[in-house]
Amino acid sequence: MNPCRPAFPVDTQLASITAQLATHQTLLLTAEPGAGKTTRVPLALLAAPWLAGQQIIMLEPRRLAARNAAVFMASQLGEAAGEQVGYRVRLDSKESARTRILIVTEGILTRMLQDDPELTGVGLVIFDEFHERHLNSDLALALAHQCQQLLRPDLKLLIMSATLDTDELSQRLQAPLLHCPGQGFPVTLDYRPPQSANESLSQHASRVIHEALQRSDGHLLVFLPGVADIRRLGDELERRYPQNNSLDSLKVLPIQILPLHGQLSEQQQKQALAELPAGQRKIILATNIAESSLTLNGVTCVVDSGLERRMEFSPTNGLSELKTRPISQASATQRMGRAGRQQSGHCYRLWPESTHQQRPPHIEAELLNADLASLLLELLLWGAEVDELLWLDSPPTAALNQARSLLHGLGYLSSPDSNVLSEHGQQCARLGIEPRWASALVAAQQQGQARPAAELIALLQQWPHQQRRSDDVERLWNASRSTPLWQQRVAPLAQRWLKCLPVGTTRVINGAPVALARWALLAFPERLARCRSNSSAPGTGNTHNALRYLMASGSGAELHPNSDLIGSPWLVVLDLSGAGNHLIRLAIAIDESELAATLAANPHWLSQHTVVQWQSQGNLLAEEQSRIGELIWRRRKLDTLGSQQWQQVWRDYFNSAASSAVKVQQRLASLNWNAEATQLRQRLLLLHNHDQCQSTAGGWPDVSDQGLLARLDDWLLPYLDGCRNERQLQQLNLVTLLTSLLDWPQQQQLEQQAPTHWQVASGSRIRIDYTETPPVLAVKLQEMFGYPQQPAVLSGRLALKIQLLSPGQKPLQVTQDLPHFWRHGYAEVRKEMRGRYPKHPWPEDPLSAEATALTKAALARRQVKSS
Repeated sequence: MNPCRPAFPVDTQLASITAQLATHQTLLLTAEPGAGKTTRVPLALLAAPWLAGQQIIMLEPRRLAARNAAVFMASQLGEAAGEQVGYRVRLDSKESARTRILIVTEGILTRMLQDDPELTGVGLVIFDEFHERHLNSDLALALAHQCQQLLRPDLKLLIMSATLDTDELSQRLQAPLLHCPGQGFPVTLDYRPPQSANESLSQHASRVIHEALQRSDGHLLVFLPGVADIRRLGDELERRYPQNNSLDSLKVLPIQILPLHGQLSEQQQKQALAELPAGQRKIILATNIAESSLTLNGVTCVVDSGLERRMEFSPTNGLSELKTRPISQASATQRMGRAGRQQSGHCYRLWPESTHQQRPPHIEAELLNADLASLLLELLLWGAEVDELLWLDSPPTAALNQARSLLHGLGYLSSPDSNVLSEHGQQCARLGIEPRWASALVAAQQQGQARPAAELIALLQQWPHQQRRSDDVERLWNASRSTPLWQQRVAPLAQRWLKCLPVGTTRVINGAPVALARWALLAFPERLARCRSNSSAPGTGNTHNALRYLMASGSGAELHPNSDLIGSPWLVVLDLSGAGNHLIRLAIAIDESELAATLAANPHWLSQHTVVQWQSQGNLLAEEQSRIGELIWRRRKLDTLGSQQWQQVWRDYFNSAASSAVKVQQRLASLNWNAEATQLRQRLLLLHNHDQCQSTAGGWPDVSDQGLLARLDDWLLPYLDGCRNERQLQQLNLVTLLTSLLDWPQQQQLEQQAPTHWQVASGSRIRIDYTETPPVLAVKLQEMFGYPQQPAVLSGRLALKIQLLSPGQKPLQVTQDLPHFWRHGYAEVRKEMRGRYPKHPWPEDPLSAEATALTKAALARRQVKSS
């Protein structure tokens, strides 16, 4: 190492790092902010004997940080980037045959592993800033670790992180752990929560920035969740601090307000990092791109919103949503450290100190809330099952299942459970782009439109959101093609993908209209959307004022009132925001003829349904519907139905209610639930529930609403051959139907286990009410005289609830312990009731008295008559 270079805290650990890697295949290094790990460690390891002249690959999560690290390390060697130290990021690379240290971004490393699973010529892979837990970082580590274990036992892995749950990772990797303190200067920390719930983030941050400018020298770094927040605060600050105006209250003037985020061009990002002339201050408005790896000279103050924007994926509806949420405690520490990299600094946190400990301690892994289609595709290419690889956090099963379903639907897999890519899947995977768009691009190539399809995909990925000017993709397409940004960003990326397409399979169709909507639909078939006000039939209705759409996925979406797409019956939605009824931020209209042609080429998208609707008179209207997901494409009225169709009609009639408890009750209520059928059902429910509590296998059938729906083919559909309307449902004998669910032994046991009536002491057979649990036996008190036991069902296992009635049929006592009532409660009841009902017997000893339903006079007449 050159002794003239400035010393960093990590320099004291370089010998230990080299020695540990000489004796271990994997090493974990944690280093506090300012330690110098990113730029000092790779250079120090170049001469390590165990590297033996091989290359070092360093994974850097962000392009800006990767380029800057390469340029800085190259300068330390007195060279330009691309000689001994180079980099390779998307659409940009500087490397040569001399390159020994190659800094790459996440997707690049994964592609290198897929192209050469042995990583020939590579001796060390460094994972920098691993604590950020990007999906591709976790995937690359999993693949590199298996490469090390199975193919390259000499390959070294170094995982570097500022803050991470290192104990768990060290245990899983069976790797030693080194820690290096940082070079941080003292940072004064203050909390500045909002003054009120109505104070916006831009107002709040502006207020605190004004305080910071007055209290500190140097530049300010402001962390905000997203680009829109940066734009709003930038506008607020421009109004408050006009450029080149003198403000006596500020120490250094003028002020430059500079954004820093991933949507900026390389030149714009460099502007935020560039040195300013003496006497100027800058306020850098940044996302978490500035949280680590970047050196921001002159920054002495950090204003931290405590928020970040993270993409969250829902396997249920297949939609990803960008959500704003609190950062972790580890991220807050990282951000605060940016104020103390070069001198003492100050940090203002825009949340209450009392809530800080409620934040998660570490950054949550991206793969826990991400669309895993790309990850699963990489695993299929690699040839490994998920559980065969090392993960710090395992990919969620639900998201993996949704990803597999998507890949099968796009033609990557021949069957849902296949682990082998189809020929189409292999062609798509070679492109190295998101699976949906790869599939659309290969399809476009086969129809002679590879170039416009590639340019569409590049446009959607590279064009900054704030420069769209329209939510209509076609308008954006036409307006952007002649701009410098198209030539700088869109065209090169599209050309790169075109070079990856199979040679000799492209047939160019000159003069063919550009089918942008078709390629968008091939990528996102579940985001085909139809105007809700025009859902009755294609091509009809007035939709000019309609904003609300239903997507094939079943989710709702809305256009902005000023949208350029208002009036379009059909859309393919490409960008959404918000929850519930999502706001459509970008879409493309597709006309019905093009939609019909696309559906004809993809018949597997369509499903056929026989749907029933009932008129108020109870007559059946039936139609056959052709659907794209939840959208009706075509419908045909069915005047006559065959026997099998009627079976399906009734199956759909009841099953269509399964998602709503209210609808289930309404549909089942259309059957003839008379008193006998209701009682039988309640008896069977009691037996079934008791079996569940007793863990009895092979017990009584479930006749709950959902249980009956689940077994329609067993108890109901066989009896519906003659039913043609709802009125005829009322003629079914439900007692017979429910009994068909019982085998012969159960039919014999039913009356023993849950009898319909109970013969009381007087000889009367009293009906048991099974609508309550436990069942109720409502009986006149006098009819239970002389009965010392407690009535029970289920072979004596469940005591009945005895409702003892007065002669006027009013409840006197409710008990599940009749013997106890005779001993302790009867005397009080007798004292109160004998005067109210003097014509009825109230003996002092009820257990020795005759049970009767008669009055005293009737008993006397019977006695005279019998004598």
